[in-house]
Amino acid sequence: MKKNNCQDENIIIKRVVGSHHLRLSVNKQGQVVLRMPFFCPKGVALRFLDSHQDWIEEQKEKRAKQLTFRDGMSLTVLGESVVIRHCEEERRGTCIEGGELLVSGDMAFLDRRVCDFIKKQTAVYIDRKARELAAQIGQKINHISLKDTTSRWGSCSGKKNLNFCWRLGLAPLFVLDYIIAHEVAHLQEMNHSLKFWRVVSQLCDRRSDAEIWLRRHGNSLR
Repeated sequence: MKKNNCQDENIIIKRVVGSHHLRLSVNKQGQVVLRMPFFCPKGVALRFLDSHQDWIEEQKEKRAKQLTFRDGMSLTVLGESVVIRHCEEERRGTCIEGGELLVSGDMAFLDRRVCDFIKKQTAVYIDRKARELAAQIGQKINHISLKDTTSRWGSCSGKKNLNFCWRLGLAPLFVLDYIIAHEVAHLQEMNHSLKFWRVVSQLCDRRSDAEIWLRRHGNSLR
């Protein structure tokens, strides 16, 4: 059995002697494992992975650590520092006002309402920013979605569908902007070649700062 690591997908690839089929599974560490016939071309295996992206993303979402939001908790939403304030008697839904994230209704629903608010605000921001950057390089996006995949902050499919982890809404704005630029650049260059990084630099001028932040603080979002 020969083991390879597909770093872009955070997937373990194993070549198995005597195997005749490509098979996907999840190991005890929560990693997706692809078992493939020993002499199967890697290109075939990668196409198989691409055709099963929905299943892979679903498995990653199932294993993502749940974030919990509490009254009085400090956090950052799209670069704005706020404190969660429960306003049980108010009937204003969830909104940011005066440095506070005000949450109406029963305390039992505070966590879900904060999470839904962050997802919605992040989705709106990403959609606007991604389409703006795509236009700069003459590309068009087919579809944008938010998921809870913490092994990857974003992805771009061959069908020009972009996926982003909603937790990026809790990161500094320059970090979110970098991830958006990274995935938009893949619309033009579906690789990590020198040409790709030139496009990223064209779309984002704080790549280095963002990568340093993710290395140092990315786990706080997982």
